[in-house]
Amino acid sequence: MSQEKVDKRKYEKQHRKEIERKRKIRLTVKCIIVALIIGAAVGVPTGIKIYKNQPKFVGDSTVEAYIGNYIDENYASEISGLGITEATTESETTEDEVTKAVEDAVGSDVETVNEDNVDEVLGTDTEESSSETEE
Repeated sequence: MSQEKVDKRKYEKQHRKEIERKRKIRLTVKCIIVALIIGAAVGVPTGIKIYKNQPKFVGDSTVEAYIGNYIDENYASEISGLGITEATTESETTEDEVTKAVEDAVGSDVETVNEDNVDEVLGTDTEESSSETEE
């Protein structure tokens, strides 16, 4: 064997722990980088597809129906008064019952919103109300 090979083997034998530690670190870093690349390659298109399929606007009736169905399916037995009992059916449910159920869940009165008090409920000012205060 040539002197270079002998010196190289001696060095490797003396520094075996350091060399093995560096090799393990490189392998771990490579695995993490590959996992991130694969995750990004799968996650980004999937996330974009899910985002694009989400509706841009959900009406109040859709949200109320979804929440009502969700509560009925999952928590009807746990929360009294919200589940459908033998005496009541879905067609008999009125706005007052829904309002009462929401008040029970929130723990306070639900404020009725109409055209006159929208700004008051939301805490915003319209041009009319801000111009009135300036005069």
